[in-house]
Amino acid sequence: MEPPKITIITCTLNSAAHLTETIESVKKQSYQNFEHLFIDGGSSDQTIEIIKSFYLKPRLIIKQKNGAYDAFNKGIESATGQVIGFLHSDDVLFDNQALERIASAFSNQEIDYYCSRMLIYDKDLKSSFAILGASPHHQSFKDQLYSSTYFAHPTYYCKKEIIQKVGKFNTKYQIAADIDWLYRLEKISDSFFFDPKPLVKFRGEGGLSANRYFTGLKEEFKIRIKNEGAGFVLITIYGYHLMRRLIRFTLETIKLNKAIGFFRKIIIKLA
Repeated sequence: MEPPKITIITCTLNSAAHLTETIESVKKQSYQNFEHLFIDGGSSDQTIEIIKSFYLKPRLIIKQKNGAYDAFNKGIESATGQVIGFLHSDDVLFDNQALERIASAFSNQEIDYYCSRMLIYDKDLKSSFAILGASPHHQSFKDQLYSSTYFAHPTYYCKKEIIQKVGKFNTKYQIAADIDWLYRLEKISDSFFFDPKPLVKFRGEGGLSANRYFTGLKEEFKIRIKNEGAGFVLITIYGYHLMRRLIRFTLETIKLNKAIGFFRKIIIKLA
């Protein structure tokens, strides 16, 4: 394959706080055969002005606020690149060679998709406290205790024709439609390149509310039962993550956030 044009889709909604860092990480890439496509849900802050300050003629689509996965679908429909991926509006590419590595993988091998790891950072992107991403089809029991699915969907860059075969994100899922989509991708293709070098710095310190987290865990559980069946190992994994998150929310409620950091370090060492 010739060096591909890469479409990076960034979905925004009042994303001004960190969007400058996100766009700068794209603009600094050594590989410049890309388009940066923005799908905005109707921002009322400085989001649109920031986008226009970086791109004279931005590829910007403003749509109704129908959720992130509907925006993902709109981005896929509008992408013109041969390879398509997503970069969240508060995350950044790991280094200036990130797109170079993606393009090289597609240029030098017959693959349908590229995937990698992402480091999870505090809100200032100064200290990483976790890493996600494993080679598709090879998530170990230990991996899944570390994270319930271990997918790192912002590191997946896929050929457009493969995305069309997989189909759209299922918007009936509020939080875990990416997990459902990646299971479908793995079912139709074993042709991939897994890069052990991280691709994305993910701003994860803010975290989900308790309600959204448990909704997401429930959705993941349903998706995995649909794909794998309700075995003892799967039930054990999700029981563990339910207990782990209940402990975290309890510690946050009683203002013992330092204890969260202590337990997080233990989990990382065990992983």
